[in-house]
Amino acid sequence: MTPAEAFGQYLELYKAAYTAKDGILSRLNASCAAALPGAIESYSTESTDIRETRTPALFAPDYGVNAGRIEMPADPAKSFRCGVPKLNSLLAIVSYDIFHATDTMTRGAVAGLTYESLRTLKDAEADDAEAILMKSIDTSRPDVLVNGLLLQDGIFIHTSAGTIVEKALQIVNIDAASVPMLSPRRIVIHAEADSHVKILLCDHSQNEDIENLNSQVVQIVAERGSKVELYDIEETNASTRRNCTIYADISDRASIVLNGSFLRGGITRNEYVVNLKGKQAEAHLSGLGICTDSQILDNRVTLTHSGTDGHSSQLFKNALFDSAKASFGGKIIVTEGAERTDAVQTNRNLLASPDARMHTSPQLEIYCDDVKCGHGAATGQLDEQALFYMQTRGIPREEAVRMLTQAFMVDVVDNISFEVLRQRLHILVEKRLNGTSGSCDTCATACHPQSPEQL
Repeated sequence: MTPAEAFGQYLELYKAAYTAKDGILSRLNASCAAALPGAIESYSTESTDIRETRTPALFAPDYGVNAGRIEMPADPAKSFRCGVPKLNSLLAIVSYDIFHATDTMTRGAVAGLTYESLRTLKDAEADDAEAILMKSIDTSRPDVLVNGLLLQDGIFIHTSAGTIVEKALQIVNIDAASVPMLSPRRIVIHAEADSHVKILLCDHSQNEDIENLNSQVVQIVAERGSKVELYDIEETNASTRRNCTIYADISDRASIVLNGSFLRGGITRNEYVVNLKGKQAEAHLSGLGICTDSQILDNRVTLTHSGTDGHSSQLFKNALFDSAKASFGGKIIVTEGAERTDAVQTNRNLLASPDARMHTSPQLEIYCDDVKCGHGAATGQLDEQALFYMQTRGIPREEAVRMLTQAFMVDVVDNISFEVLRQRLHILVEKRLNGTSGSCDTCATACHPQSPEQL
């Protein structure tokens, strides 16, 4: 299917089903509709070595869209059981694109924090969200435009100046459709000066045989001295397709932490577009992927230093088994005038099968002399001597492989400063390598009736 056919089908759907909407989301829909034909016409193949993760291939199937915003038969906010115990989070659940608040959000209300659906925003908050939303109208990205074209809801997170949110904001995306479905999701995060917020995104699917496409865009604005931590865990299934783009604008002395964990899924493309535009701005990106069977993971980073004295670090690791494939495309751009930039980019990959494939392409573009930048990539197998040594000590080879792979991933997990999540992720990685994750008994989609007080 051509790009015009892949993306154009959603433009036709918009014209047929999205004609009676109003508010900030309708203005975003209309703006994206106006820009999409030009984006399709000027589309050029993305610089990825994996054909399946090019956006026309992801969007080409005939997915349905919940234009009528049909609710799930049961309220997931009352049936969901958190898969990260003792997190004590402010929990919200998104089913398709429908936002469900939980009692923890009401009981844990924080002065200076707005955490709600885009559809319910009014006055200054609506104006703030709309200004950020409109920044996503990138005429070079048909996939992002389709997300804005079909968007009917989303989440707005705003921290006022000086607000420190102690509890994490946990957003659980649940796919439970009985037919193939495209879910457009949007999260807008605005951290005002000297504020701090931690956000955990969890993606889960309940129907193993139903193909879904999760189209997600996250927009982050971090003002002077603020800190935003965003942790993203995917534990879906082989029928799930995911196309996620994260935009971040970082101002003076502000910092951002982005950590992505691919534990289980089908075909996933994550793209990070980070602009360190302020003086002494910081960005720390990390990610891990455990890919088995024929799973595919593609991580792409474009990180631009345009302010002075900036610092950034990137660490992405993948472990590939069976016939899995993964790709990493990382680019650091240091613009003219961005003196004293300190940036490093690292990609390490472990191939545990002769049929696994890894493509890596770290890049530097430096237009300034007074900088310290470095990048590196390596792909290899497990150390046979280490495996032999462990086997001579009575450890079965399969267990030895699991232990060494877990040790390979440990520094990515240890980069997480959020202690409860770090401990839980160590357990999730171990379970994944043991082959025990992804079922209703072990993942966060384990839904059991309980009282609202337990949420």
